[in-house]
Amino acid sequence: MTATFTSSVLPPHERGVELGRHFAPEIARTVATYRTLFETVAQGRPFDVDLWSDRAWRTISRVAPQHADEIAGIAEGAGLTVQELASVNARTELLVAANPTGQTECSTVVSLPPGRPPVAVQTWDWYDAMSEGWFTWTIPMPDGRVVETVTEYGMLAKIGVNDRGVGVMLNMLHHHNDTETGDEVGHPVHLLARAILDDASSAKEAVDLASAPWTSASTSLTVVDDRGGAASVELFPGGPGVLEPTDGVLVRTNHFVSEAGRDGCLASSISVSTELRRRHLVETLDGTVPQTAADVVEAMTHHLADGGVCRHPITSTDPVLWHRTLATVAIDVAGRSLDVRENGPCGHRMLPVEQPASGAVRPPWRGLRPLPPRATSPGRTPTR
Repeated sequence: MTATFTSSVLPPHERGVELGRHFAPEIARTVATYRTLFETVAQGRPFDVDLWSDRAWRTISRVAPQHADEIAGIAEGAGLTVQELASVNARTELLVAANPTGQTECSTVVSLPPGRPPVAVQTWDWYDAMSEGWFTWTIPMPDGRVVETVTEYGMLAKIGVNDRGVGVMLNMLHHHNDTETGDEVGHPVHLLARAILDDASSAKEAVDLASAPWTSASTSLTVVDDRGGAASVELFPGGPGVLEPTDGVLVRTNHFVSEAGRDGCLASSISVSTELRRRHLVETLDGTVPQTAADVVEAMTHHLADGGVCRHPITSTDPVLWHRTLATVAIDVAGRSLDVRENGPCGHRMLPVEQPASGAVRPPWRGLRPLPPRATSPGRTPTR
């Protein structure tokens, strides 16, 4: 089972130290796993992990000093170097530097039903090697703000929601301009997700925060708020582009849809999966505006060898590169809460016919728990 952790109410550095001490073995394992992954995806190309990790740390220190302070605290608590933690927080940027035509992953749906709270669901598709490498982290801050995020050990944020009713989801993209950034590491996209969770009070503010910095790795940040604001910001060197909902629904996979990034999109040269997944979701939801997370999860329970939304490993490939849906996450921006389920929408890790590891029937997509207003002591419990 995955873990949850609630930080004590602390400044960034001290909060990082606390987290680093609590999850020191898990963070060290994440660092080691990514080192192996960086070297594997490079496919024989020269790729100096230490050099790129140092470049990432220098970028983070310059563009996000408060986040650098928290990362330095995690490194201190876990007994690792700041460069090693930078490699985790900038893992998307380092993967692109190692191989710009890497993996495609994740499907996202935002629904804006009239007279009801927004619905937002993402499948987090990633490397099977990271199956035990993530947790749900609640971060109460000294000024009263609260952030909840599903993230990897040592990484400041990924999918999440804040106490102001703003949610954020991520989907990897690939653009021709990613190959022309030289030795530069742009603002890490996962730290942009954390900046949104820290500071945004609306989807519009989130779009502005995501659009301002220069990025070196293409990614979409899909944002939604409890008032019905929603957009997907397609980040790429030379961007961004912005995708708005159509008839109350926004569907996001791993290719550029906005005019700004469409011409340089590399997705079709990597896989047909992203087009197939988006087509399935658009066609399945055509003429409907899903009312609940369960409606979206039903549409996402879709298996297709070349492009199912619910992903399972192709076991004939190198196990280091096995790829699947690690988690399905629903964001309730009205309730300021996350509903996090291991594995894909079908509930299985490997093949659709396999029973869930727990052997139990998964509960319905309801009863999301709200973020606590504050917390004074850390704790770790099994996730729902």
